[in-house]
Amino acid sequence: MFHKQVCLTDFYEDMRAESGKAVGVIQDIYTPRPEVLRHFAPLGYRNLAGFASKFLQNLLCIAEDEPQFENRVGLSPEKDVYGLEQLQVEHEYSPGDYSRRDYLVERAKKILKAAGGYVPKVYKIDTFSHAVGTLRFGDDSEESVLDRDCRFRGMENLFVLDGSFMPTSGGVNPSLTIAANALRVADRIRSELE
Repeated sequence: MFHKQVCLTDFYEDMRAESGKAVGVIQDIYTPRPEVLRHFAPLGYRNLAGFASKFLQNLLCIAEDEPQFENRVGLSPEKDVYGLEQLQVEHEYSPGDYSRRDYLVERAKKILKAAGGYVPKVYKIDTFSHAVGTLRFGDDSEESVLDRDCRFRGMENLFVLDGSFMPTSGGVNPSLTIAANALRVADRIRSELE
């Protein structure tokens, strides 16, 4: 019921020449159950929203965020129950991020219209997903805190295997890339221990 069935990568490279970035993907996402739609619909439209649920199609536009130094995990002035500073995520979208999102939204509207959709509704999600890049890896120690094997520079026994090693997610879900990299690094660690 909640799985994704279609993912369109047709527009992925459309803005690469002008911005150097991937645009992202469009994928379908489940339609909430009728009772959920009724609950969130404006008063007077609740019964219609519940009835219409079987005629709705949702498309999710996932645009690539530009890597920005200002987007990071830092320390908050707030303290936890132990007196330690809490983590704080700092994130802002760039004009390029909005441009890629808007490009995908317009393509999604055209796809829905061609499929017989009558009334497009854009719901802007004001959060972000697939955050990566906090501890980038690379060959240049001036540009990355992890080496190419995701070892923290200057600490022989500290490896970082979550999504923070990636400078960008490429506008797609990075889960499989993160898992593949973890397996790659685990092989390197094993060979060092042998």
